[in-house]
Amino acid sequence: MIDVIGLILGLVLTVFIFTYLVGDNPLYRLAVHILVGMSAAYAGIVVIQQVLVPIYREIQANSSDINGLVWYVPLFFSFLLLFQMLPPIAWLSKITVALMIGIGAAVALIGAIRGTLWPQIVGIENSTEIFVGQSIIAAVLTAVTLLSFQFTQRKPQNSTTPAQPSLLRSGIAQSGKIILTITFGYLFAATLNTSLLLFSDRAGFFISTLGQIFDFLGGGS
Repeated sequence: MIDVIGLILGLVLTVFIFTYLVGDNPLYRLAVHILVGMSAAYAGIVVIQQVLVPIYREIQANSSDINGLVWYVPLFFSFLLLFQMLPPIAWLSKITVALMIGIGAAVALIGAIRGTLWPQIVGIENSTEIFVGQSIIAAVLTAVTLLSFQFTQRKPQNSTTPAQPSLLRSGIAQSGKIILTITFGYLFAATLNTSLLLFSDRAGFFISTLGQIFDFLGGGS
């Protein structure tokens, strides 16, 4: 009985989500609110069980150890986030946000260098004759794409309009934009393909769920 109720709820919520095809409506918003609420509650439980509780136990177990004071650092910065709810001192929460963004950007940069750029550079040297051409092309396309990102501008004398850097006006920047366009097109096509697979999966879920519900009702009668 419980399994059937779960199947019915899943079917109903799936229908609510698909009602967005005819426009934004209360049923769609209800399903989205349930999804966001349950996701937030699950994330909160995971944080409590896997982060806060282990830190609390570690502090209790090593309360007299000087190394245990290290655990108070993340708790302090997490506590600063609560000041976001108090407008007069909300700026204190920006300290934690700035640290998170800075550390995240640094980790992402190191990951891009070690996981993307450096393997391509090393790959050129270690590639066989068959794949060396592909490695060179990949490295060149990566460099061209990176060179297309330039956000600094200078304002010429006796002019109120900033001038674009020469690099942005060059063929390198335009080539980088073309590469980005092709890449985004590929990613969009891959996303669309994934969406169609998910739609097919949900259609199969519809059919199997309706069959189980009808079997349950028929058996109950």
